[in-house]
Amino acid sequence: MTDRRDMVRKVLAVVLALGVPAALAQETDESREIIVEAPRSVPLAVERSPYTGAASVISTVRIPVFYHDLDLARPGDDERLMTRVATVARDVCRELDRLHPLDPDTDCVKQAIASGTAAAKVAIAQARAGQ
Repeated sequence: MTDRRDMVRKVLAVVLALGVPAALAQETDESREIIVEAPRSVPLAVERSPYTGAASVISTVRIPVFYHDLDLARPGDDERLMTRVATVARDVCRELDRLHPLDPDTDCVKQAIASGTAAAKVAIAQARAGQ
């Protein structure tokens, strides 16, 4: 698990350093993975006029959930996929907490699970329909 986190941190650092758009950073075989993501709005430490409001930036961490080894038509494997989505959701939120320790989000895991659950349900339905 630590190796995966280190890899995610390195990839994220490269993506942020190069300014690569997130859409390009997640080019993958979409038919065999689900992207779990969690955005967090963080206030910037810049001086602003009281009339314009504070500036903020949104950090989003995305981690793929691979399921090429699962047969989603089987009940046990669909549950394994949902467990993977929940595990990756916790990883995504831990990474955001590490990046922004002063701006915690108590709903992060719930939102990250929701971001991956919809795609997981579609993949399961397609597998059961034989697609």
